[in-house]
Amino acid sequence: MKLFGKLCRLTLLLAPFLIALAIYAALDAKPLLQTRAELTPEQIGRARQLFHQNDPRRLRSGTVARLSLEQADLDLALNYWANQFAGASAALRLEQNRARIDATWPLPANPFGGYLNLRLQLRQKIGLPLIDSVRLGSLSIPGPLAELALKAALDWLPLPVDLKLVAGFVQHVQFLPQRATVYYRWQADLPHKLRRALLADAEAQILEPYQRRLAELSVKLPDRASLAVSTQALFQLAQQRSRAGDPIAENRAAILVLTLYANGIPLSKAIPQAGLWPRPYRRTLLLNGREDLTKHYLVSAMLAAYSGTPLADAVGLYKEIQDSRGGSGFSFPDLAADRAGTRMGETAIAGRDQAARLQQRLAQAGEADMMPATADLVESMNEAEFVQRFGGVEGAAYRQTLQTIERRIAELALFRD
Repeated sequence: MKLFGKLCRLTLLLAPFLIALAIYAALDAKPLLQTRAELTPEQIGRARQLFHQNDPRRLRSGTVARLSLEQADLDLALNYWANQFAGASAALRLEQNRARIDATWPLPANPFGGYLNLRLQLRQKIGLPLIDSVRLGSLSIPGPLAELALKAALDWLPLPVDLKLVAGFVQHVQFLPQRATVYYRWQADLPHKLRRALLADAEAQILEPYQRRLAELSVKLPDRASLAVSTQALFQLAQQRSRAGDPIAENRAAILVLTLYANGIPLSKAIPQAGLWPRPYRRTLLLNGREDLTKHYLVSAMLAAYSGTPLADAVGLYKEIQDSRGGSGFSFPDLAADRAGTRMGETAIAGRDQAARLQQRLAQAGEADMMPATADLVESMNEAEFVQRFGGVEGAAYRQTLQTIERRIAELALFRD
């Protein structure tokens, strides 16, 4: 017993030193990765195509299906997620029965090292993969110990999605060279369950007042009305609610409710609880006299507020290129609305002070304060005409027009310093 007591006291004395040693071993002076995910319109188009080809909603409930994905697509998605939501860089490598994930997190200044470098080795098994090993800097962690640590972390962290739900959905993950195949059992009620999991009651409570205000406003609106009338009303409410809340969360709520409404999508599609809330009368919201510009503006604002600016820009440009291939044609006015909406969504979440300033301005802003002039911008070009007149997206004429659009956006009262 005396020996055991001495060992315990020695362990307590050495604990700070051992912790410092582990931190020192886990951190590095140089990054393992320095890559940023650059989404192109073609990659956005490929993602849409993959979804349409593998849309599970056509399956009968209970059907086991498979989804095969290229390493390049998964690597891009993983790195984009790491860039946007964790401030990190990540890379994926797929081999027979194995997968490797590398990641780098830049850290604040400290005496141990400027980067946390991760190398995670996964091994295929029936069901979800197992952790084979983890390496943090020069610190190696055996797979079984890493699995225990992961389980403890998942039990402790307030995750928005029930992992048992995901595990029940995914039946098996197969690793092949440059490719992964996911076998899953489709359940028709899965989207409904995920929506309820991802949009917690607290978030639904933030959205409800904006839905009610929009419903009240829609009674007084004509069939065709300026978007500015609705933004004024909802951002006046955002101002009031931010006095006791988070202006960034309030801005996101206002943008989401407006975006779904302008696109004719019931809020209950995202939040089942909203089916019990008052529903706004259907009105057409206009920017520069056009409904399509409103949709471009708000969708881009929502993407920027919720998903990050690079994705919003890429989706907007992809839409214009697709239109030039047989739809309405390439439209610089639409692109201007995309860019202005992205800037609005960006500013809405840029920080508490900027979020509050944007609320104040949108609560009073007219159309000319939030949307640039577009009447003189060229539109309805097919792909051949767009390339001939503007040189495509790499052409000097295209870049010059884009600079004009960006200058007009910068001069809007909504964004002036």
